[in-house]
Amino acid sequence: MSPASLPVEELLRRLALDDEAAVRSTIGADSGGIALDPKSRALVRLAALLALDAGTASCRSTVECAYAAGATDEEIVGVLVAIAPTIGAARVVAAAPRLALAIDYDVGDADEP
Repeated sequence: MSPASLPVEELLRRLALDDEAAVRSTIGADSGGIALDPKSRALVRLAALLALDAGTASCRSTVECAYAAGATDEEIVGVLVAIAPTIGAARVVAAAPRLALAIDYDVGDADEP
């Protein structure tokens, strides 16, 4: 049974128990039947990448998916603002230039706030 075909509670239970088949299927799954539209899914992925200190190339790829799903620059930058209280100031400052490059905005010339 694929993760998307399991009831949400059962999927969470299996993942919490480190059920090998459920974990492997989930990692390889593209959220098939889980109730997130493509734009929301891309924005959530972007939040995870920024929180994990992922590189610019990974962020850019996900930003491109978000754009293709209809996201705006404001929504994309809003992801960083939304996760800021959770990830802290140091990670926000580190992630901002990578996110800027991912949306084709070069902050390299900015010497002051």
